[in-house]
Amino acid sequence: MSDKKFKVDQQRRNLVKGLAAATVASSVMPGSLFAAGRGPTAVVIGAGIAGLSAAWDLRNAGFQVSIFEKEKFTGGRMVESQMGPLFGATHAEGVLNASKDMFALAAELGIENQVRGEAYDQVWNPDDGLGLDTGHGLYDPGGMSNFNIENALKIPGLSPETINALPRLQADMDEINAAVDPCLLETGTAYDNESVGDYYERVLGKTAGKEIIKYKIDTSCAGWGWDPYTTSKIALLSWLASKEQFVYPHGGIGALTRKLDSVLPVQNNTTVRYVTPPDANGRHTVHYLNANLERRSVTPDVVVCAVEGKYLDLMVQGLTPKQEALAKNCFFTKQPVVYWILDEKSAPTEFASGAYISGHPDPIKAKTYHWLAMQGHPELNQPPYVRYSLSRRHTPEWQNSDMAIEDFCWPMIKHLYPQLERAHVVDIVDHTSDSLIHIPVGYVNQMAEVLREQRKGRKGLYLAGEYVAGAHTGAACASGRSVAKVIKGHWI
Repeated sequence: MSDKKFKVDQQRRNLVKGLAAATVASSVMPGSLFAAGRGPTAVVIGAGIAGLSAAWDLRNAGFQVSIFEKEKFTGGRMVESQMGPLFGATHAEGVLNASKDMFALAAELGIENQVRGEAYDQVWNPDDGLGLDTGHGLYDPGGMSNFNIENALKIPGLSPETINALPRLQADMDEINAAVDPCLLETGTAYDNESVGDYYERVLGKTAGKEIIKYKIDTSCAGWGWDPYTTSKIALLSWLASKEQFVYPHGGIGALTRKLDSVLPVQNNTTVRYVTPPDANGRHTVHYLNANLERRSVTPDVVVCAVEGKYLDLMVQGLTPKQEALAKNCFFTKQPVVYWILDEKSAPTEFASGAYISGHPDPIKAKTYHWLAMQGHPELNQPPYVRYSLSRRHTPEWQNSDMAIEDFCWPMIKHLYPQLERAHVVDIVDHTSDSLIHIPVGYVNQMAEVLREQRKGRKGLYLAGEYVAGAHTGAACASGRSVAKVIKGHWI
């Protein structure tokens, strides 16, 4: 080939490359999130497990996906992070073994062994002084996630009347276990007709009902800040009737969301300001601030709103009446927890712990949900500490006190663990946070109505998260995967 011919061919190849580059540049304009003509587009708001699982399934179905997350971290309340000197879970610590969608997703990602874990009830051993203290003695509560009648019969302090009445519960528990998915509470609408407290008093009789609520049920409710006499019975019975256990993942609670973050396009430090009603084509516009605090907007084919339910009506304009009613009925309980970080020379010589019913005769123990003292694990970046969890029943007392949580709880922890001295404390971690959504009587039916409306036909906005599924991480994950199926059915 002559030099002249070579130069002409080279110029032609450069021209073709330039045209191709121009074509790509024209299809992805500066600031654009999506390429033109490459499949339907979806913006997922919220990078918790609901948003991440929805994004994973939508991307695998051919959607172009972008995930907006206001925080600098990904994972929502399944995240593990550094809190001052302490590394660990910031909210959720375990998962329900009935979380089939979550384990299936973990298997797809090749990390199921990290998400599987040890049963919650393996930490209880009354013979070693580790158990729930009723004021009459210690017992193994069997974990918060189920209600084993044989185990409940051993609760210290139960009257013969209550012991004789307890087997009446078995038929209902078997029925609910067969009919209701605790990760998709819309399957339990038929049981959303009375409170937890009213249910036990009706089935067992008032005296026995009040007693089992005091010694067992209120303890489960207290873990999430629920009042047994306002909480829908199916919100709790879906857990208690399950034969599955609550487990601590081998890889930590953040294993699944960390993996999803590594393979999905999450835009951290991106705050959605508001979402406008649908245009003539049924598409919603998302107005947001990017990481540089620049105002941007995008109008994708689909918006998946996977934020916490309490933000829904503040963020999304033009909600349907059913969606708006659900949003206004969604609120979170508080989880007041404080860690006192100790210097190494004052580390506990052995593990110590206590857990109490809210009706405990000792007024200090009645204010205490749980406390523990840990020697520390340097290999896990965990210094020695003492942790105290205030009873949810007494949380308003602290909120109205104008006191820092560590000052309010100091008299209780000193009573329970006298070895603790202020001179031993090198740091304090305030771990107080939102806990779980409250599920009052009627809420599950509201949730189901919103989901039925959502499934009726193609839309530009879909809701996902625990507030439309159930108050735990497995439910949030199931919600994300369920909404992705609905969207695929409407759009693909």
